[in-house]
Amino acid sequence: MASLLTPALASCGSPQSAADRETRYTQVIEDETPRARDVIDAVGAPYEALRSDDGSMLLRYNATSVEDDEGPGANAWRLYGPDGDIVAEHAEHMDLVEGTDEDPGPFYAVPDGFVFLPSVKDGFFLDVRGERHPVKSSDKPLTFGRGDVLLSSGGKHRLLRTSTHTVAPAAGVPSTRGLTFTDLDERGVAWGVRQPDWSEPYRVTRREGGRPDRSRDLPDRLLGEDIAARGGTAAVPLEKSVGRDDTLFTGLFVTTDDGKSWQTLRNSDQLPLNEFKKGISEVEVEVLDDGRVFIQGDDATPLIADTPANRSFHKITEPAHLTSVIALGNTLYGIADSDVPSYDHIDGEGLWRSQDGGRTWTRFPGEGD
Repeated sequence: MASLLTPALASCGSPQSAADRETRYTQVIEDETPRARDVIDAVGAPYEALRSDDGSMLLRYNATSVEDDEGPGANAWRLYGPDGDIVAEHAEHMDLVEGTDEDPGPFYAVPDGFVFLPSVKDGFFLDVRGERHPVKSSDKPLTFGRGDVLLSSGGKHRLLRTSTHTVAPAAGVPSTRGLTFTDLDERGVAWGVRQPDWSEPYRVTRREGGRPDRSRDLPDRLLGEDIAARGGTAAVPLEKSVGRDDTLFTGLFVTTDDGKSWQTLRNSDQLPLNEFKKGISEVEVEVLDDGRVFIQGDDATPLIADTPANRSFHKITEPAHLTSVIALGNTLYGIADSDVPSYDHIDGEGLWRSQDGGRTWTRFPGEGD
């Protein structure tokens, strides 16, 4: 394992041969007690990035066999402080069998750190100093409120109350009947898209505490499979059926005044959707802290609004081949990696950061860090 003690050449921009990298991978995934540094150096690029309110970043990494879905593997995370310094890191060995997930469980960003929640029993709260604390559990249903995180799985809703790091059943969340997606914004307002009945149009709904729902039908009987909301701005990607199984992303349904009024944005010079082809499996939408809407899907170049008014959009400029882009706060983070698992080095591999809407990018945490 001596060769793993030096930082990965990929992280410094120098190419490695596929054979060298395969050797590093093999050593890492077969190690029963891997070090986080070794896993991260061998992998080169994270698969997930999260940010807490003070600017601390949590990056997650996976090392698994490229040739086989089964066998040994390793997972790691690294916590960076707001200044980019490493605060804490952790790695663990995995034995993957058919049908198992390479991700050992979800992390959630909360105002004062991060919560790891594969289950309440095995979960923990990681503060920005890198210290772990227990996650609490309650059987008493909680009505969603400011700062809560909605946890949905198996048709059941739970809440993560970030102020106390408590997980409890969710009360007052809109019914799951006909619901395609629900988002809980930072103020505790629940947004959803639903089709009450197959013969009725899709409808976007807004619910705040005990107040009556505010709803609006999507235009022209278009489909809605996603919604994102923040600070009074919400956006739904609009799709229309094309043939039996395909859909086409045709525009956005957007509100900037908390659902009082909505505008429909179509494919145009202001919203260039030409790269979003028929049959794209998933279109993702996010809302930045300042209200700008961000859109991405499959091989299409992501789009971001020029201003919080969300009336015109531009394509981001990619500093390398980005497999995914994440909007955190008012910053975009891009992951440069291969499209399929490969031992080959990818130019620019790693995490990039843009603070000007994807026009210019810098490395995170920085070259040589």
